[in-house]
Amino acid sequence: MSVVERIRDALTDEASALEALQRRSSDVWEEYRAQLAANQDAIEPPHLAIAEGRVRVAVDASQRRLGFSVMTPVEDGRCELEDLFVEPDSMGLGVGRLLVDDVASRAAAAGASHVDVIANPNALGFYERVGFRARGDVSTRFGRGVRMSLDLSR
Repeated sequence: MSVVERIRDALTDEASALEALQRRSSDVWEEYRAQLAANQDAIEPPHLAIAEGRVRVAVDASQRRLGFSVMTPVEDGRCELEDLFVEPDSMGLGVGRLLVDDVASRAAAAGASHVDVIANPNALGFYERVGFRARGDVSTRFGRGVRMSLDLSR
């Protein structure tokens, strides 16, 4: 059972709170802490994405932010799950899965046939469990990533 009461559009005044959530979520992975500390600009408040209506926030019954997703606009039948972050104490409780389901629904409604994501190696198992399939390795600012795709026609 999930702790999420609902998933809503992000509010313009919560960009800094979402940035802080992203930092806490990213700090879970010890191997990335030093890189993130040395590259503070790697995590930015998602002001533009919020203004464009591309950020969704999962909240609990007390309206506490549990996680958020950022989706790119659909282009040529595809969109990208640009960001997905969950509060460390909410990981493993279904928050990420619900956010992915929300992105998939919104993408399909906008005409997408696939949702793509570039996953860090630590997140591969999660993305596979929610239906993404690996399409190949890519280089990222912080090392190896895996390009994955979710087929929405299934």
